[in-house]
Amino acid sequence: MIEQLVTLGPAGTFSERAAQHFQQQLGDSVPIVFKSTLPDVLHSVNDTQLAVVPIENLIDGFVSPVVDHFAHHPLYIHAEYRLPIQYHLLANSQQPEQVWAQFVAAGQCHHALNTLSLPIVHTASNTASLNELVAADKPSAAVVPSHIPCPEQLHCIQRTIADSHKNQTRFVLLSAHAEPLLALQDSRWKSSVMLIDDNDHPGLLVDSLKAFAEQGINLTSIVSRPTGDGFGQYHFFIDFDGHEQDPSVQKALKKLAELNQIRWLGSYPAFN
Repeated sequence: MIEQLVTLGPAGTFSERAAQHFQQQLGDSVPIVFKSTLPDVLHSVNDTQLAVVPIENLIDGFVSPVVDHFAHHPLYIHAEYRLPIQYHLLANSQQPEQVWAQFVAAGQCHHALNTLSLPIVHTASNTASLNELVAADKPSAAVVPSHIPCPEQLHCIQRTIADSHKNQTRFVLLSAHAEPLLALQDSRWKSSVMLIDDNDHPGLLVDSLKAFAEQGINLTSIVSRPTGDGFGQYHFFIDFDGHEQDPSVQKALKKLAELNQIRWLGSYPAFN
């Protein structure tokens, strides 16, 4: 029985919005619990706790701590969700003298912040940025997610300040077991796998990718991550179209198992 849905806090984050999406699918009786770091979220997954984590951003790419965790811990992906990422600039004055911004948000709003030419005070979360602004005595502003309403004592001095209006983050629902959690859907399927570097030799990656190509399987992403054991040693995280029960996928996985140690991460409906 699922008792908790764990995600990155505090309340008001994009992670909470993604968790709320999955909460609706699991049943509103499953409470959302916040952790302060991504490793804390990932290590909390067990028989009764699921996790919702960001795995990829359209601008910044893959979230390294999540991908690295897969190489060492048997977790399974059950669903994905893509959430638009936008920010607005709130202030307590028409002429702010500083800007509060979480470090990722600051990077994704670089152009707007650079145009302001104001000192940036980095915070641990977007919620913290808003809280600092609300409590500030001096003229200040804060980069705040657009889904958070502007408090009455503040005003919005600039909307949609992100560098890219198309920015999104892909979140995944993780569990400790491969058995399906959600009702099967009649949709396009995706699968994910880790290739563990324990048999490195010339042409290994080419041979591995050829296993997919020979079966006509489309790769939707591939990312290399250092093993930490030595330079030139990498694990590979791969997303591809198809379900593990598809004959073509089974043939590709059989070939991959002959070449590498593989860590199966699951098949799940692709988010449309």
